[in-house]
Amino acid sequence: MNNNYKARASLVHTSRAMYAVNWMDIAPALAYIKQSLYVSTVELGELVTAFYAGLFLFQLVGGYLSSLIGDKTTSLIGLFFVGIFAITSGISVTFSELLISRFLAGLSAALFFSPALSLIASIVPKDKYTFHIGLYNAAAGIGSGTGILGWSILDIYIGYRNSFLTAGIVTLILFFILQFLFRNIPNVKTHRNDIFRSLKNVISSKLIIFTALIGSASMISYTIIGQLLVYYLEFLRFSSFTSGLISSLFLLIGFAGGIIAGYHYSLTEHRLAVFISSNAMVSILLIVMGFIFNIISIVIVIILMGVLTMYGFSAIYAIIRHFARRDLVSLSLSYTNTIQLIIAAIVPLIFTYVYELLNYRISWILMGLISLAFILFIIPIHKEINTKLYGNIETE
Repeated sequence: MNNNYKARASLVHTSRAMYAVNWMDIAPALAYIKQSLYVSTVELGELVTAFYAGLFLFQLVGGYLSSLIGDKTTSLIGLFFVGIFAITSGISVTFSELLISRFLAGLSAALFFSPALSLIASIVPKDKYTFHIGLYNAAAGIGSGTGILGWSILDIYIGYRNSFLTAGIVTLILFFILQFLFRNIPNVKTHRNDIFRSLKNVISSKLIIFTALIGSASMISYTIIGQLLVYYLEFLRFSSFTSGLISSLFLLIGFAGGIIAGYHYSLTEHRLAVFISSNAMVSILLIVMGFIFNIISIVIVIILMGVLTMYGFSAIYAIIRHFARRDLVSLSLSYTNTIQLIIAAIVPLIFTYVYELLNYRISWILMGLISLAFILFIIPIHKEINTKLYGNIETE
């Protein structure tokens, strides 16, 4: 293993952070977009959903391309186009243009996420991989928090369009740095004759499907809190800055969740119990959000949810890694994300529609109940997943 693995892994984590900035920088911009483009609350939900729709539709494509042309190549292509479509988001002057740009940005992000997580396995020692899964998610917390807090400030001083442009330019600069420095890193791919059989095996895996559903609470929390909390808090009459600060706290504190998960999950003897309990607690906290309105209570719940959400993400990626052959890590993670992103693409629409029809309290309760319901999928795979988790990880 190259002695420079920490520096190279740090570059992947930095890319993950910038990817997250481009994901979340729309959250503080929603109020400005509504005023500028004269759109409804439901249309804002569509705008949020567009990114997730792109992520969902091209998750498996990203995994397939990673198997076909290599995880390094696919992740760098994805990072490049995330930057490009962040720039087109900044120059969009109609709702339709912005909607398409966000969809294409999500599509590009799908080419980055799982292949980059697979790429880390080629960079770090085997016994450090679970820890770096935690760091990878911790970086997402930093990037997402920066996307909300930092870009809420940029939106005020330079406007949301210029803020999108800034994120795109920084992402492109990072792409060119990685393109140059990662020249000698292995580009892991599957043998062409084995690709279709491997794809079929992954897609038909009951373990992957049910594990993805069980861990949906983290994705629902990340989607609703990360994308819509700013707008919700502004509805509660918090200032734009305070709303952005609280929302960014959820994402920034996720850094701690990622670090804790990286250390703890690789050592605990109760991996399944921890995975289930973290998602159950997130579900309950989503329900609690519908009953609290003062800033102290909200901040406490947001901190807890931030840590538990990122822990849940790290746990599910580590679990899927136990199931996957080395050259199929990216494809397996892509399929996991596809399943979860189907849910992520739908819940903002459910949340905003239920608010328009009833009220926000019912929206929060429904998010928590949906999350709890998915945990029940542990019942049919309990024995099999336990066997996998305490078996050996196939790394070759």
